[in-house]
Amino acid sequence: MLGIWHSEMERIWKRKSTCSLYVAYILIIVAIIWSYKMTGTKIFRFGEGSMLVNNLNLPWLMMSEVALFLTLAMLPILYVDQLSGDLYSGAYRLYMLRPYRRLWFWLAKMLALSITTVIFVGTGLFISVLAGWFLFPHSATFLKYGASTPSTLSDAITYILTFYLILLMVCLVKLMLSSAVCLFVSRPLFAYLSILVLSVYLFKLSRPLIMLMDPFREILLALRIDNSFEFWMCTGGMLVVCIIISCVRWQKRVF
Repeated sequence: MLGIWHSEMERIWKRKSTCSLYVAYILIIVAIIWSYKMTGTKIFRFGEGSMLVNNLNLPWLMMSEVALFLTLAMLPILYVDQLSGDLYSGAYRLYMLRPYRRLWFWLAKMLALSITTVIFVGTGLFISVLAGWFLFPHSATFLKYGASTPSTLSDAITYILTFYLILLMVCLVKLMLSSAVCLFVSRPLFAYLSILVLSVYLFKLSRPLIMLMDPFREILLALRIDNSFEFWMCTGGMLVVCIIISCVRWQKRVF
């Protein structure tokens, strides 16, 4: 199992497409942070006004735009390239010749893509914390989304880490949705378009599922306990259903 996973990690990061996406992701983060540095404020996209940017709120404020790029384009492109790309090119016929059960290949692939997702999300956290410390005013307090009373530094650390953990979970839901779609649609372009259309359709069924395209506001609302139940029901339900579909389809697919 570890040998297959290591092989999958090498295959993912040896591709120029993965490296190009990673570099583009970093450049987007830097550009957005620099725009905040120039203006000093963050204007919310949903009509809630604006907020002064400081070292304590930068890591989650900048995800308003970054998470949009990440879940709508960058990660789905990465997933489609690794899943539909291999199936469409026939590369997986060679890998399946190795003496391992099909389930091990599926688990190794999902684990490798999950860890790659962790690297992407973790990079955003790392850069934003450094930028907040060196480029933005230091503050002893900050305002949580929708709050009227300030929170302390210890609250900021918990808030930021929780935000990024939920963002990671949302990205993993997107991964499992992509894996389910890619095992039915092998052409990469069609697979990506199918994921996009399906994300829009699911959002029409349940409001919290807009997280599959633009997760920022839904995550902030989920951090407020009174708004979290429906979000967690949708997140957990989508994750379980997509895992089952992807795993069963992988076992039955003829390569």
